[in-house]
Amino acid sequence: MKIEAPYWDLHQLSRTTSAKGAARAFEAELVHLFLKEVRKELAQSPLFGATLANRLYFDLFDMELANQIAQSGQLQLGVRIEEAMKAYRQGSDG
Repeated sequence: MKIEAPYWDLHQLSRTTSAKGAARAFEAELVHLFLKEVRKELAQSPLFGATLANRLYFDLFDMELANQIAQSGQLQLGVRIEEAMKAYRQGSDG
């Protein structure tokens, strides 16, 4: 499942109606935050400059990488989140 909305379009992401779509979007955001934290350590390296252009480029790169990781399903985070949402919904209905 491809996450169609760009990461800055929060209004489009808020219209996600399926549990699977919401779980994948959350997984992508979680992976993006992880990559962003790892990138902070790399930014201190003299190999990569800390210019605004570099920070913007790497943030966009990390976001796309996070989307690709979420789409691949290799981490299984989206599946676990979707299962948790279904269990919560069943528990609150009964």
